[in-house]
Amino acid sequence: MKHFSGIAVSLLVFAVVQSADPIRVPPSRLGWWPHPELLRSVASPTNVVVSTPRFQPGFAWKEAVISWNTAHAGGLTARARPVWKDEAGAWYTLAQWNVSTNDGPRTSFPGQKDSTARVETDTLIVTAPADGIDLEFSIATLDGRVPSDLRLGVSLLGDSASEPDPEPFTQAWGTLLSLPVRSQADFPEGIQSWCSPTSLSMILSRWSEQLQRPELLQDVPQVARGVHDPGWPGTGNWSFNVAYAGHHRGLSACVSRLAGIADLERWIASGNAVAVSVSYTQLKGGAKPRPGDGHLVVASGFTPTGDVQIHDPGVRRDRVVRIIPRSDFQRAWNHSSRTAYLVWARQRPLPAGGMGRWPESP
Repeated sequence: MKHFSGIAVSLLVFAVVQSADPIRVPPSRLGWWPHPELLRSVASPTNVVVSTPRFQPGFAWKEAVISWNTAHAGGLTARARPVWKDEAGAWYTLAQWNVSTNDGPRTSFPGQKDSTARVETDTLIVTAPADGIDLEFSIATLDGRVPSDLRLGVSLLGDSASEPDPEPFTQAWGTLLSLPVRSQADFPEGIQSWCSPTSLSMILSRWSEQLQRPELLQDVPQVARGVHDPGWPGTGNWSFNVAYAGHHRGLSACVSRLAGIADLERWIASGNAVAVSVSYTQLKGGAKPRPGDGHLVVASGFTPTGDVQIHDPGVRRDRVVRIIPRSDFQRAWNHSSRTAYLVWARQRPLPAGGMGRWPESP
């Protein structure tokens, strides 16, 4: 981790101008169940069905993205159903998951659609804003036990912009994290499509260095194989990427919709790099996104003036690390409703100030 002069940062803090009428963003909350004892389960001779308590975020939501972590090799099927004023809707199958496709199939189920909701690969989108959500996971097992390392989550995005964009967390300004450099351009098969596993490869490799865990030092093709979704098809399934990260011993991972750059600043200040989904056109300064220009990059630091350092897997290695103007980054990130892959070591404290957008403790 690199730090700039604290004097320079202190002087810059006084230059921050807060708007009298703050920008409003849709609220987001993460339901997170880090221990099996928090879940309900029903066993059969071939599987165990695990259910979460009904999660009600306190606002009307329109999009849900689920997360799960386990190294269990028996396979997992994930379903979700929206709830409107305690009236549950239909179940939608969001994923069939195996850490290794040698152990069973792995796929999403896009194309599900009815009058109340639709599934777009990793995201459940409701027609009318819902109040709550139920999750159910069927796990193949012969002993009827819930895997001891099972962790489940769901990130819900609000229907309307009602919460203020959080004020800058300027303690992170001047902090630049060091990550191993990876480029999808190094691989002909992934030059157009491996931005997500390349970003995740950089984050896992950083944790390899931080935790002295050689097995986390993974190259891009290995991660691409581990997150590939034939139902999409491709390697950009958000839930599959965090499931792959979180199946490693000692790591947890989830998809979250953050409130703004200040949330990223808290993660950077705590030493955690974060993969984010952006419009590549807007990241480069364009006014509007282009169809199909979604891209994953790693937010890895901040300059003394609050601009964002990124590790961009979509360019040659000598250009991967660069600085993006804060306004361009924010506009580009808004394109995905500020989607992020949060990957953390359970032996280290999580940043404070998440306001329900990430877990309070590992």
